[in-house]
This record gives sequence, structure tokens and C-alpha cells, in this order.
Amino acid sequence: MIHLIVGDGKGKTTASVGLAVRAAGHGWKVLFMQFLKDDSSGEIIILRDIPGITVVHPPVNYGFTFQMTQEQLETTAAEYHKMMNMACESDAGIIILDEVIHALNAGLVSSEDIEQVLNKETEIVLTGRDAPVWLIEKADYVSNVQKIKHPYDQGIIAREGIEF
Repeated sequence: MIHLIVGDGKGKTTASVGLAVRAAGHGWKVLFMQFLKDDSSGEIIILRDIPGITVVHPPVNYGFTFQMTQEQLETTAAEYHKMMNMACESDAGIIILDEVIHALNAGLVSSEDIEQVLNKETEIVLTGRDAPVWLIEKADYVSNVQKIKHPYDQGIIAREGIEF
């Protein structure tokens, strides 16, 4: 089954982490991959300690895509391609690709790489904003996390333990 957790609201990663914990609690092998984030976020720290969950990040995160040089974009795309190949080869019962939709929209992950992962006989979870129509149509679950109000709108920056 293919799960999409999309939208402009807070909670997409949190929902995918909940699925990872639930699956691991039932003895499933979980592959949790994060795109366009560093590995210092609180969920990553704890997920690494849960038996059955494998967390994967690229070796370097250059920050926001609009701040990356062409060389950094190419390096990031190459690392993401390796991650997608790892997902294709995984025997995990659930594969979570957090923020992969943003990586797709930024041209750092190809639709072909995503299609290959989606062809696996396992649970696949993809998160991010602005999912393309073809991905929505292919999904079995689509959850839209809608922002109605957020402290960032009043100038409050991301808070440790809540947003990261």
C-alpha cells in the first residue's frame, strides 16, 4: 500500500514517525529515510534507538535548496539516488521517505526512482508538500495536513522538541 501524507501543515513527519513506531512495535522492519533535513531532529535521535528501525540520511545536508550551489545540488541528487536504490533493495515491511516529495519537486529525486520504490510489495510512506497528480492517483491513502494557523506566521521560529 502507498501512503501519502501531504500538505502545508505541521505534522507530516510526526505522522510518519508514528507509523514507524507502530510497525516496529509489531515486529516489522522499518526503513526511515529523510530528505532535505539534517539528522539532528528529535525524532531521528529516538528512532535510531528503536529495535527494527533503520534510519538513513545522506552524509551531508547543505540546507535549503534555494541556497545550494549547482555542485551541492548535483551531490545531493547523487546521494538521494543512492538512497532510493537502497530503498528498492530493502526487505523492510514499511519504507518511509520523509520529505521525498519536496526532493522530487526540486529535481533532486527522479519520478523513475520513486516509481521503482512504489513497485515494491510493501508499505511505502511518502511525505511532503505539493504532491504531483500522478502520485496522488497511485496512492492508496492520501492524508492532507492543512495549516490553518501557525506561530511562524507571527514570527516565532521553529522550537526544539516541537518543530524539530
